[in-house]
Amino acid sequence: MEGGSGRPCQNLAMTRYVGFVRNVMVGRSGLSRDVLLGAFRDAGGADPVSYLATGNVSFDTTEATLAQVIGSVETTVAEVLDRHEPVFVRSLSHLASLVAGRPFAAFDRLDVRERCVTFLPDGQTWTHRLPFSPPRNDVTLIAANGACVFSVTRLVGGRPGTAGPIVERELGEPVTTRNWNTVERIVYAHG
Repeated sequence: MEGGSGRPCQNLAMTRYVGFVRNVMVGRSGLSRDVLLGAFRDAGGADPVSYLATGNVSFDTTEATLAQVIGSVETTVAEVLDRHEPVFVRSLSHLASLVAGRPFAAFDRLDVRERCVTFLPDGQTWTHRLPFSPPRNDVTLIAANGACVFSVTRLVGGRPGTAGPIVERELGEPVTTRNWNTVERIVYAHG
């Protein structure tokens, strides 16, 4: 179908996305839940819903306007926090397919503290060795699926490891990590 300009119409279908804001805790530094949800609404993200306090928001928008929405949200967050933090976005359907794939099925053991997923920037894929554990052995990168790296953490010396710094060091770019339970919770909320 073409618009009045003779060019094909862009896809105007609404899609449910989830934005994961890097390195924030809602309720700190002036970034309240209302401010974060307002940033998504003002940017054109319809029906935003916040999950937990780690900057997770689901919202509706078109594929054509997604980059504009995220750019505007990042600008608002930067104004509130006085620092830039990227927003990593995945469609809800993509997250649901990851959950259905059960990437942690082999890691439901007692020695695992947390199951986590690290979101890479759009267009990035993990090409480094898997599985991988640092010498401290407090985290193991176990698998990757496109721009997502899955890891498990263990308590060593009373502290669990985290995959984010390892992945950032290898990529040379910021990433964000979430507990897998958070992703499951968001997916199941949309049942």
